[in-house]
Amino acid sequence: MPQSPVPLPASLRDVAPAELFPDVFARDAQHQGFARGGRDTALQALAAIDPVTYGRDRSHLDGHVSRVSPYLRHGVLTLAEVRDAALAHAPDTAPSRVWKYVNELSWRDYSVRVYAEVGELIWQDFEPYKTGLPASAYAREFPADIDSSTTGASCIDAWSDELRQSGYLHNHVRMWLASYVVHHRRLWWQGGAAWFITHLLDGDPSSNNLGWQWVASTWRAFPYLWNRGNLVKYAGDRYCAACPLEDAGCPFDATYAALSERLFEGKAAAPGESGRLDPMTLKDVPWEPPPTPEAVSAAVVWVHGDRLSPTNEALVAYPQGPAVFVWDDGLLTEWMVSAKRQTFIHECVQDLPVHVLRGDVAAEVIRFARAHGATTVATTPSPSPRFAAIVTALEAAGLRVQVWAEPPFGESLTPLDLRVHGDYWRQISASAFGKDPAPPKPRRPRAKKSQSVKSKGKK
Repeated sequence: MPQSPVPLPASLRDVAPAELFPDVFARDAQHQGFARGGRDTALQALAAIDPVTYGRDRSHLDGHVSRVSPYLRHGVLTLAEVRDAALAHAPDTAPSRVWKYVNELSWRDYSVRVYAEVGELIWQDFEPYKTGLPASAYAREFPADIDSSTTGASCIDAWSDELRQSGYLHNHVRMWLASYVVHHRRLWWQGGAAWFITHLLDGDPSSNNLGWQWVASTWRAFPYLWNRGNLVKYAGDRYCAACPLEDAGCPFDATYAALSERLFEGKAAAPGESGRLDPMTLKDVPWEPPPTPEAVSAAVVWVHGDRLSPTNEALVAYPQGPAVFVWDDGLLTEWMVSAKRQTFIHECVQDLPVHVLRGDVAAEVIRFARAHGATTVATTPSPSPRFAAIVTALEAAGLRVQVWAEPPFGESLTPLDLRVHGDYWRQISASAFGKDPAPPKPRRPRAKKSQSVKSKGKK
Protein backbone atom coordinates (compact mmCIF):
# COMPACT_ATOMS: atom_id res chain seq x y z
CA MET A 1 0.00 0.00 0.00
CA PRO A 2 1.62 3.32 -1.07
CA GLN A 3 2.66 5.67 1.68
CA SER A 4 1.16 9.14 1.94
CA PRO A 5 3.48 11.86 0.61
CA VAL A 6 5.48 13.67 3.27
CA PRO A 7 6.94 17.15 2.94
CA LEU A 8 10.65 17.58 2.28
CA PRO A 9 12.98 20.16 3.77
CA ALA A 10 14.50 22.67 1.37
CA SER A 11 17.38 21.42 -0.74
CA LEU A 12 20.89 22.05 0.55
CA ARG A 13 22.31 21.93 -2.96
CA ASP A 14 23.46 25.54 -3.01
CA VAL A 15 24.52 25.71 0.63
CA ALA A 16 28.30 25.92 0.90
CA PRO A 17 29.84 22.99 2.78
CA ALA A 18 31.55 25.46 5.13
CA GLU A 19 28.05 26.35 6.37
CA LEU A 20 26.97 22.73 6.59
CA PHE A 21 30.09 21.52 8.39
CA PRO A 22 31.60 24.52 10.21
CA ASP A 23 33.49 22.37 12.72
CA VAL A 24 35.33 20.54 9.93
CA PHE A 25 36.25 23.76 8.14
CA ALA A 26 37.48 25.25 11.40
CA ARG A 27 39.64 22.17 12.05
CA ASP A 28 41.06 21.88 8.51
CA ALA A 29 42.90 25.06 7.51
CA GLN A 30 43.01 24.07 3.81
CA HIS A 31 39.54 24.33 2.29
CA GLN A 32 40.46 23.72 -1.36
CA GLY A 33 42.43 20.73 -2.63
CA PHE A 34 44.63 20.32 -5.69
CA ALA A 35 41.67 19.54 -8.00
CA ARG A 36 38.32 21.21 -8.53
CA GLY A 37 35.24 19.04 -8.62
CA GLY A 38 32.82 18.67 -11.51
CA ARG A 39 32.53 17.05 -14.90
CA ASP A 40 34.05 19.93 -16.89
CA THR A 41 37.28 19.97 -14.88
CA ALA A 42 37.39 16.18 -15.04
CA LEU A 43 37.19 16.26 -18.83
CA GLN A 44 39.93 18.89 -18.94
CA ALA A 45 42.17 16.64 -16.86
CA LEU A 46 41.30 13.70 -19.10
CA ALA A 47 42.19 15.64 -22.24
CA ALA A 48 45.61 16.45 -20.75
CA ILE A 49 46.73 12.88 -20.05
CA ASP A 50 49.93 11.69 -21.70
CA PRO A 51 49.81 7.89 -21.27
CA VAL A 52 52.82 7.25 -23.52
CA THR A 53 55.18 9.41 -21.47
CA TYR A 54 53.53 8.12 -18.29
CA GLY A 55 54.78 4.65 -19.14
CA ARG A 56 58.36 5.94 -19.18
CA ASP A 57 58.65 8.21 -16.17
CA ARG A 58 55.64 7.66 -13.87
CA SER A 59 57.85 6.67 -10.92
CA HIS A 60 59.66 10.03 -10.87
CA LEU A 61 58.09 12.76 -8.79
CA ASP A 62 58.28 15.12 -11.78
CA GLY A 63 57.01 12.45 -14.17
CA HIS A 64 53.87 12.57 -16.27
CA VAL A 65 51.03 11.48 -14.01
CA SER A 66 47.45 12.26 -14.92
CA ARG A 67 45.94 13.19 -11.53
CA VAL A 68 42.51 11.97 -12.61
CA SER A 69 42.22 9.73 -9.54
CA PRO A 70 39.73 11.94 -7.61
CA TYR A 71 37.41 11.85 -10.62
CA LEU A 72 37.68 8.07 -10.83
CA ARG A 73 37.18 7.57 -7.13
CA HIS A 74 33.99 9.68 -7.12
CA GLY A 75 32.71 8.37 -10.46
CA VAL A 76 32.91 11.70 -12.27
CA LEU A 77 34.84 9.71 -14.87
CA THR A 78 34.56 5.96 -15.41
CA LEU A 79 37.50 3.63 -15.83
CA ALA A 80 36.22 2.77 -19.29
CA GLU A 81 36.24 6.48 -20.26
CA VAL A 82 39.80 6.96 -19.08
CA ARG A 83 40.94 3.74 -20.72
CA ASP A 84 39.39 4.79 -24.04
CA ALA A 85 41.09 8.18 -23.82
CA ALA A 86 44.43 6.46 -23.19
CA LEU A 87 43.98 4.08 -26.14
CA ALA A 88 43.29 7.06 -28.39
CA HIS A 89 46.92 8.08 -27.87
CA ALA A 90 48.25 4.87 -29.40
CA PRO A 91 47.89 3.51 -32.95
CA ASP A 92 45.63 0.46 -33.28
CA THR A 93 48.69 -1.49 -34.33
CA ALA A 94 50.70 -0.48 -31.25
CA PRO A 95 48.51 -0.44 -28.13
CA SER A 96 51.62 -1.40 -26.15
CA ARG A 97 52.58 2.29 -26.20
CA VAL A 98 49.93 2.87 -23.51
CA TRP A 99 50.13 -0.60 -21.96
CA LYS A 100 51.44 0.57 -18.61
CA TYR A 101 48.81 3.28 -18.21
CA VAL A 102 45.96 0.84 -18.88
CA ASN A 103 47.57 -1.73 -16.62
CA GLU A 104 47.72 0.83 -13.80
CA LEU A 105 44.03 1.63 -14.35
CA SER A 106 43.33 -2.06 -13.86
CA TRP A 107 44.59 -1.80 -10.26
CA ARG A 108 41.63 0.47 -9.52
CA ASP A 109 39.15 -2.03 -10.98
CA TYR A 110 40.91 -4.85 -9.16
CA SER A 111 40.89 -3.17 -5.75
CA VAL A 112 37.22 -2.20 -6.05
CA ARG A 113 36.34 -5.80 -6.89
CA VAL A 114 38.34 -7.07 -3.90
CA TYR A 115 36.59 -4.55 -1.63
CA ALA A 116 33.19 -5.68 -2.92
CA GLU A 117 34.05 -9.24 -1.87
CA VAL A 118 35.69 -8.68 1.52
CA GLY A 119 33.63 -5.74 2.84
CA GLU A 120 34.67 -4.50 6.28
CA LEU A 121 37.48 -7.04 6.28
CA ILE A 122 39.33 -4.45 4.17
CA TRP A 123 40.26 -2.89 7.55
CA GLN A 124 41.71 -6.13 8.95
CA ASP A 125 45.08 -7.78 8.33
CA PHE A 126 44.54 -10.11 5.37
CA GLU A 127 47.70 -11.96 6.38
CA PRO A 128 50.12 -11.62 9.31
CA TYR A 129 53.00 -9.15 9.12
CA LYS A 130 56.08 -10.78 7.53
CA THR A 131 58.43 -8.84 9.79
CA GLY A 132 58.88 -11.32 12.60
CA LEU A 133 56.84 -8.96 14.76
CA PRO A 134 53.36 -9.63 16.17
CA ALA A 135 50.51 -7.28 15.34
CA SER A 136 50.61 -6.14 18.96
CA ALA A 137 54.05 -4.59 18.33
CA TYR A 138 52.44 -1.89 16.19
CA ALA A 139 51.11 1.14 18.06
CA ARG A 140 47.50 2.30 17.68
CA GLU A 141 47.93 6.03 18.35
CA PHE A 142 48.96 8.05 15.31
CA PRO A 143 52.19 10.00 16.00
CA ALA A 144 51.50 13.72 16.39
CA ASP A 145 54.82 14.73 14.88
CA ILE A 146 53.97 13.01 11.59
CA ASP A 147 50.58 14.68 11.37
CA SER A 148 52.06 18.09 12.24
CA SER A 149 55.12 17.74 9.97
CA THR A 150 57.60 18.03 12.84
CA THR A 151 59.55 14.76 12.56
CA GLY A 152 62.74 16.61 11.53
CA ALA A 153 63.11 14.53 8.35
CA SER A 154 62.57 16.99 5.49
CA CYS A 155 61.04 14.41 3.14
CA ILE A 156 58.52 13.07 5.66
CA ASP A 157 57.51 16.56 6.81
CA ALA A 158 57.14 17.79 3.23
CA TRP A 159 54.91 14.87 2.30
CA SER A 160 52.75 15.32 5.38
CA ASP A 161 52.34 18.99 4.47
CA GLU A 162 51.42 18.16 0.90
CA LEU A 163 48.86 15.58 1.98
CA ARG A 164 47.12 17.90 4.42
CA GLN A 165 47.29 20.99 2.21
CA SER A 166 46.53 19.60 -1.24
CA GLY A 167 44.79 16.25 -0.76
CA TYR A 168 47.26 14.66 -3.16
CA LEU A 169 50.39 12.53 -3.04
CA HIS A 170 52.32 10.97 -5.92
CA ASN A 171 51.93 7.19 -5.80
CA HIS A 172 55.64 6.69 -5.08
CA VAL A 173 55.38 9.13 -2.16
CA ARG A 174 52.38 7.23 -0.81
CA MET A 175 54.50 4.08 -0.67
CA TRP A 176 57.46 5.87 0.90
CA LEU A 177 55.34 7.59 3.52
CA ALA A 178 53.38 4.44 4.35
CA SER A 179 56.63 2.49 4.76
CA TYR A 180 57.97 5.11 7.15
CA VAL A 181 54.78 5.14 9.22
CA VAL A 182 54.47 1.35 9.51
CA HIS A 183 58.07 0.14 9.61
CA HIS A 184 60.14 2.99 11.03
CA ARG A 185 57.50 4.18 13.50
CA ARG A 186 55.81 0.81 14.03
CA LEU A 187 52.28 2.09 13.70
CA TRP A 188 49.57 -0.31 12.60
CA TRP A 189 48.77 0.29 8.94
CA GLN A 190 45.09 0.96 9.67
CA GLY A 191 46.02 4.22 11.42
CA GLY A 192 47.96 5.41 8.40
CA ALA A 193 45.22 4.31 6.01
CA ALA A 194 42.64 6.29 7.98
CA TRP A 195 44.94 9.35 7.93
CA PHE A 196 45.15 9.14 4.15
CA ILE A 197 41.38 8.72 3.72
CA THR A 198 40.77 11.83 5.77
CA HIS A 199 42.82 14.03 3.44
CA LEU A 200 43.20 12.43 0.01
CA LEU A 201 40.65 13.61 -2.53
CA ASP A 202 40.75 10.09 -3.98
CA GLY A 203 40.81 8.24 -0.66
CA ASP A 204 38.63 5.18 -0.22
CA PRO A 205 39.10 1.81 1.49
CA SER A 206 39.70 -0.12 -1.75
CA SER A 207 42.86 1.25 -3.39
CA ASN A 208 44.02 3.01 -0.23
CA ASN A 209 43.80 0.11 2.22
CA LEU A 210 45.13 -2.49 -0.18
CA GLY A 211 48.12 -0.23 -0.80
CA TRP A 212 48.82 0.06 2.92
CA GLN A 213 48.45 -3.71 3.37
CA TRP A 214 50.92 -4.24 0.50
CA VAL A 215 53.48 -1.94 2.14
CA ALA A 216 52.93 -3.44 5.59
CA SER A 217 53.31 -7.02 4.26
CA THR A 218 49.84 -8.10 5.40
CA TRP A 219 49.05 -8.76 1.75
CA ARG A 220 52.51 -9.40 0.40
CA ALA A 221 55.32 -11.88 0.99
CA PHE A 222 57.64 -9.22 2.46
CA PRO A 223 57.47 -5.60 3.69
CA TYR A 224 58.15 -2.66 1.39
CA LEU A 225 61.23 -0.59 2.22
CA TRP A 226 63.04 2.29 0.53
CA ASN A 227 66.32 4.03 1.22
CA ARG A 228 67.98 7.33 0.52
CA GLY A 229 69.41 6.12 -2.76
CA ASN A 230 65.93 5.25 -3.98
CA LEU A 231 64.63 8.64 -2.88
CA VAL A 232 67.36 10.56 -4.70
CA LYS A 233 66.89 8.45 -7.82
CA TYR A 234 63.25 9.41 -8.21
CA ALA A 235 63.05 12.77 -6.40
CA GLY A 236 66.50 14.27 -6.85
CA ASP A 237 68.04 16.07 -3.86
CA ARG A 238 65.11 18.42 -3.22
CA TYR A 239 64.61 16.96 0.26
CA CYS A 240 68.08 15.82 1.26
CA ALA A 241 69.93 19.04 0.37
CA ALA A 242 68.23 21.09 3.08
CA CYS A 243 67.50 18.30 5.57
CA PRO A 244 68.97 18.74 9.07
CA LEU A 245 69.56 14.96 9.06
CA GLU A 246 71.51 14.97 5.81
CA ASP A 247 74.95 14.47 7.33
CA ALA A 248 73.95 12.45 10.38
CA GLY A 249 70.85 10.74 11.65
CA CYS A 250 69.05 10.11 8.35
CA PRO A 251 66.99 6.96 9.02
CA PHE A 252 66.99 6.07 5.33
CA ASP A 253 70.73 6.35 4.63
CA ALA A 254 71.49 2.63 4.72
CA THR A 255 71.45 -0.44 2.56
CA TYR A 256 68.29 -2.48 2.36
CA ALA A 257 69.96 -5.29 4.26
CA ALA A 258 70.91 -2.90 7.07
CA LEU A 259 67.40 -1.42 7.18
CA SER A 260 65.83 -4.87 7.38
CA GLU A 261 68.14 -5.88 10.20
CA ARG A 262 67.37 -2.68 12.11
CA LEU A 263 63.60 -2.67 11.62
CA PHE A 264 62.51 -6.31 11.60
CA GLU A 265 62.90 -9.38 13.76
CA GLY A 266 62.78 -11.73 10.78
CA LYS A 267 61.43 -12.22 7.27
CA ALA A 268 58.37 -14.27 8.16
CA ALA A 269 55.33 -14.05 10.39
CA ALA A 270 55.91 -14.15 14.12
CA PRO A 271 54.93 -17.44 15.79
CA GLY A 272 51.21 -17.74 16.37
CA GLU A 273 50.27 -14.83 14.11
CA SER A 274 47.58 -15.23 11.45
CA GLY A 275 45.55 -13.16 9.04
CA ARG A 276 41.81 -12.69 8.67
CA LEU A 277 41.27 -13.38 4.96
CA ASP A 278 40.53 -16.79 3.51
CA PRO A 279 42.12 -16.39 0.06
CA MET A 280 39.61 -18.80 -1.47
CA THR A 281 37.04 -16.03 -0.98
CA LEU A 282 38.68 -14.31 -3.94
CA LYS A 283 39.21 -17.32 -6.19
CA ASP A 284 36.04 -17.48 -8.34
CA VAL A 285 34.41 -14.06 -8.37
CA PRO A 286 31.78 -13.27 -11.03
CA TRP A 287 32.88 -10.35 -13.20
CA GLU A 288 29.51 -9.52 -14.76
CA PRO A 289 27.76 -6.28 -13.74
CA PRO A 290 24.13 -6.58 -12.62
CA PRO A 291 21.62 -6.90 -15.47
CA THR A 292 20.34 -3.61 -16.88
CA PRO A 293 16.94 -2.82 -15.37
CA GLU A 294 13.93 -1.44 -17.22
CA ALA A 295 12.83 2.10 -16.46
CA VAL A 296 9.53 2.26 -14.61
CA SER A 297 7.14 4.94 -13.50
CA ALA A 298 7.01 6.11 -9.89
CA ALA A 299 10.79 6.02 -9.43
CA VAL A 300 13.29 8.36 -7.80
CA VAL A 301 17.06 8.40 -8.28
CA TRP A 302 19.52 8.14 -5.41
CA VAL A 303 22.95 9.55 -6.31
CA HIS A 304 25.78 8.65 -3.95
CA GLY A 305 29.43 9.63 -3.67
CA ASP A 306 30.76 6.86 -5.90
CA ARG A 307 29.06 8.17 -9.09
CA LEU A 308 28.90 11.97 -8.98
CA SER A 309 28.52 12.61 -12.70
CA PRO A 310 25.82 13.91 -15.04
CA THR A 311 26.47 10.66 -16.93
CA ASN A 312 25.33 8.66 -13.89
CA GLU A 313 23.46 5.72 -15.41
CA ALA A 314 20.44 6.07 -13.12
CA LEU A 315 20.13 9.79 -13.91
CA VAL A 316 20.35 9.01 -17.63
CA ALA A 317 17.68 6.31 -17.28
CA TYR A 318 15.36 8.79 -15.53
CA PRO A 319 16.21 12.21 -17.05
CA GLN A 320 13.02 13.81 -15.75
CA GLY A 321 12.78 11.88 -12.52
CA PRO A 322 13.29 13.36 -9.05
CA ALA A 323 16.82 12.72 -7.78
CA VAL A 324 18.45 13.04 -4.36
CA PHE A 325 21.96 13.20 -2.91
CA VAL A 326 22.42 12.81 0.85
CA TRP A 327 25.41 14.08 2.81
CA ASP A 328 26.17 10.98 4.90
CA ASP A 329 26.76 12.46 8.35
CA GLY A 330 27.77 9.12 9.84
CA LEU A 331 30.39 8.36 7.20
CA LEU A 332 31.81 11.89 7.16
CA THR A 333 32.28 11.70 10.91
CA GLU A 334 33.71 8.17 10.91
CA TRP A 335 36.29 9.02 8.23
CA MET A 336 36.89 12.58 9.54
CA VAL A 337 36.60 13.76 5.94
CA SER A 338 38.58 16.95 5.39
CA ALA A 339 37.20 20.32 4.30
CA LYS A 340 38.98 20.09 0.95
CA ARG A 341 37.36 16.72 0.26
CA GLN A 342 33.93 18.06 1.16
CA THR A 343 34.53 21.06 -1.12
CA PHE A 344 35.41 18.71 -3.98
CA ILE A 345 32.25 16.64 -3.45
CA HIS A 346 30.13 19.80 -3.22
CA GLU A 347 31.53 21.04 -6.55
CA CYS A 348 30.68 17.70 -8.15
CA VAL A 349 27.13 17.81 -6.78
CA GLN A 350 26.66 21.26 -8.30
CA ASP A 351 26.66 19.58 -11.73
CA LEU A 352 23.77 17.31 -10.85
CA PRO A 353 19.98 17.82 -10.94
CA VAL A 354 19.56 16.63 -7.37
CA HIS A 355 17.76 17.61 -4.21
CA VAL A 356 20.39 17.62 -1.47
CA LEU A 357 19.67 16.43 2.06
CA ARG A 358 21.88 15.33 4.95
CA GLY A 359 21.71 12.87 7.81
CA ASP A 360 21.03 9.13 7.79
CA VAL A 361 21.13 8.17 4.12
CA ALA A 362 18.57 5.36 4.18
CA ALA A 363 16.08 7.43 6.19
CA GLU A 364 16.46 10.45 3.92
CA VAL A 365 16.12 8.45 0.70
CA ILE A 366 12.99 6.76 2.09
CA ARG A 367 11.57 10.16 3.00
CA PHE A 368 12.41 11.50 -0.48
CA ALA A 369 10.79 8.52 -2.21
CA ARG A 370 7.62 8.82 -0.15
CA ALA A 371 7.41 12.55 -0.77
CA HIS A 372 7.27 11.78 -4.48
CA GLY A 373 4.96 8.78 -4.16
CA ALA A 374 7.69 6.51 -5.54
CA THR A 375 7.89 2.76 -5.12
CA THR A 376 11.30 2.35 -6.83
CA VAL A 377 14.73 3.81 -6.08
CA ALA A 378 17.20 3.77 -8.97
CA THR A 379 20.88 4.04 -8.17
CA THR A 380 24.36 2.90 -9.24
CA PRO A 381 26.53 0.21 -7.63
CA SER A 382 29.11 0.67 -4.91
CA PRO A 383 31.50 -1.87 -3.36
CA SER A 384 30.97 -0.42 0.11
CA PRO A 385 29.23 -2.57 2.74
CA ARG A 386 27.56 0.67 3.80
CA PHE A 387 25.86 0.78 0.40
CA ALA A 388 24.60 -2.78 0.86
CA ALA A 389 23.20 -1.89 4.28
CA ILE A 390 21.38 1.13 2.85
CA VAL A 391 19.87 -0.98 0.05
CA THR A 392 18.69 -3.51 2.64
CA ALA A 393 17.03 -0.71 4.64
CA LEU A 394 15.31 0.68 1.53
CA GLU A 395 13.96 -2.74 0.63
CA ALA A 396 12.80 -3.30 4.22
CA ALA A 397 10.80 -0.09 3.86
CA GLY A 398 8.97 -1.58 0.87
CA LEU A 399 10.98 0.11 -1.87
CA ARG A 400 12.28 -1.70 -4.92
CA VAL A 401 15.94 -0.87 -5.66
CA GLN A 402 17.28 -0.80 -9.21
CA VAL A 403 21.05 -0.82 -9.78
CA TRP A 404 22.28 0.71 -13.05
CA ALA A 405 25.92 -0.16 -13.67
CA GLU A 406 28.56 1.72 -15.62
CA PRO A 407 30.30 0.03 -18.58
CA PRO A 408 32.79 -2.57 -17.35
CA PHE A 409 36.49 -1.86 -17.57
CA GLY A 410 37.28 -5.46 -18.47
CA GLU A 411 35.45 -8.68 -19.22
CA SER A 412 36.46 -12.28 -18.69
CA LEU A 413 35.46 -15.66 -20.07
CA THR A 414 35.49 -17.15 -16.58
CA PRO A 415 34.95 -15.99 -12.98
CA LEU A 416 37.81 -13.79 -11.81
CA ASP A 417 40.68 -14.95 -9.65
CA LEU A 418 41.32 -11.93 -7.41
CA ARG A 419 43.87 -13.56 -5.14
CA VAL A 420 46.68 -11.95 -7.13
CA HIS A 421 46.43 -8.92 -9.42
CA GLY A 422 48.55 -10.63 -12.07
CA ASP A 423 46.06 -13.49 -12.47
CA TYR A 424 43.12 -11.06 -12.66
CA TRP A 425 44.99 -8.99 -15.28
CA ARG A 426 45.69 -12.03 -17.43
CA GLN A 427 41.94 -12.74 -17.47
CA ILE A 428 40.73 -9.27 -18.46
CA SER A 429 43.69 -7.71 -20.31
CA ALA A 430 42.40 -8.46 -23.82
CA SER A 431 39.07 -6.75 -23.23
CA ALA A 432 40.76 -3.91 -21.35
CA PHE A 433 42.39 -3.05 -24.68
CA GLY A 434 39.07 -3.09 -26.55
CA LYS A 435 39.25 -6.66 -27.85
CA ASP A 436 36.93 -9.57 -27.27
CA PRO A 437 37.63 -11.41 -24.02
CA ALA A 438 40.26 -14.09 -24.52
CA PRO A 439 41.57 -17.00 -22.47
CA PRO A 440 44.44 -15.88 -20.23
CA LYS A 441 47.90 -16.49 -21.58
CA PRO A 442 49.89 -19.10 -19.66
CA ARG A 443 52.15 -17.77 -16.97
CA ARG A 444 55.74 -17.39 -18.03
CA PRO A 445 58.09 -19.24 -15.66
CA ARG A 446 60.49 -16.89 -13.95
CA ALA A 447 64.14 -17.53 -14.68
CA LYS A 448 66.33 -17.91 -11.65
CA LYS A 449 68.47 -14.88 -10.98
CA SER A 450 71.70 -16.79 -11.54
CA GLN A 451 70.46 -18.06 -14.90
CA SER A 452 69.31 -14.60 -15.91
CA VAL A 453 72.67 -13.08 -15.07
CA LYS A 454 74.50 -15.83 -16.99
CA SER A 455 72.34 -15.32 -20.08
CA LYS A 456 72.95 -11.58 -20.02
CA GLY A 457 76.67 -12.15 -19.81
CA LYS A 458 76.59 -14.19 -23.02
CA LYS A 459 75.09 -11.37 -25.08
